[in-house]
Amino acid sequence: MKRRSLLKSVGGAALGLVATLSISQTASAAESFKMASLGAANSTTTFSIAAIEILKKAHDYKIQLQTGAPATRQAVDAAKKDLDLFVTAVSINHFMKTGTRMYAKMADSKELFSELRGLLNYPIGPYHAVVWADSDIKSFADLKGKRVFTGPPSGAARTVSQQIIKGSTGYEPKKDYEAINLDFNSALQAFQDRQVDAYFVPTSVPSPQMAQLSTIAPIRILGIPDSALESDEMKAASSLPGREFIMLPKGLYENLVNETDVRVLNSLVGLGTNKWMSEEDAYNITKAILTHNAELAQAAAWMKVITPENALSQMNMPLHIGAYKYYKEIGIDVPEDIIPPEAK
Repeated sequence: MKRRSLLKSVGGAALGLVATLSISQTASAAESFKMASLGAANSTTTFSIAAIEILKKAHDYKIQLQTGAPATRQAVDAAKKDLDLFVTAVSINHFMKTGTRMYAKMADSKELFSELRGLLNYPIGPYHAVVWADSDIKSFADLKGKRVFTGPPSGAARTVSQQIIKGSTGYEPKKDYEAINLDFNSALQAFQDRQVDAYFVPTSVPSPQMAQLSTIAPIRILGIPDSALESDEMKAASSLPGREFIMLPKGLYENLVNETDVRVLNSLVGLGTNKWMSEEDAYNITKAILTHNAELAQAAAWMKVITPENALSQMNMPLHIGAYKYYKEIGIDVPEDIIPPEAK
């Protein structure tokens, strides 16, 4: 009996010790988050990888990055607690909170949008329509009958790319050209393998992705013609929040064959979360990224514009309370319409 009691006592003590160690280890474990970006070679992934490194050094946060999902899907996943950090887009925010375009058949899109919160905005860069220089495609008009990747199915990029094509030519998918159904990663590979004739992607200027493609073979980037600017489709694409036309300079890449500067449509995106992230974590994430601008710029020159002064540019979703705390702390004027409900 005594032996049994002794073993039972030791076993109980051991279990108690294991439980204590487990609690201690859990308490000291780094926070972990699920994060998403667009294609592996996309500007959002360049930003995400740089941000992950910053957050690991600053707070030992462990972040798992997924690439390839369209931003429209990421917003829904974040609202349903399946993602902690995701790619926001000014245009997608507009569609989701109004229940229009790709969210028109989603009855609860407005309610889902109310669960989302913003941290900061940054330029993703313009929509590039790239073709191989040795192809017979010299302008948008030459896309007739071609296999074109305009963006992932049901994604905002596809909507914009197809508006650009229709505004420039009047062409419709399925009728005048084949819109290929792939994600960004698969489409890039298909373009490199010449299974896709034209590849649309929003990316930075300069773009590591375009630079990499130009090392494979000379490329051409299609420009939006003057004649397209007054078309209904082009006005629809450019009039949304977060959109503007810019000129892409010739000679930007060594094997870019464009003989003149070309007009492209620029777009803003951002880093978002949901209302369930803790105030402390949202504050830490926002502050760490925006106070390590030099590290962002070192990773990619275009990210030098990601600063506290620019981070609220065209923001059209409520800030997270933690991000709001940071902006107020450093004296940034936060517009009334993006002050989080939790702060009112």
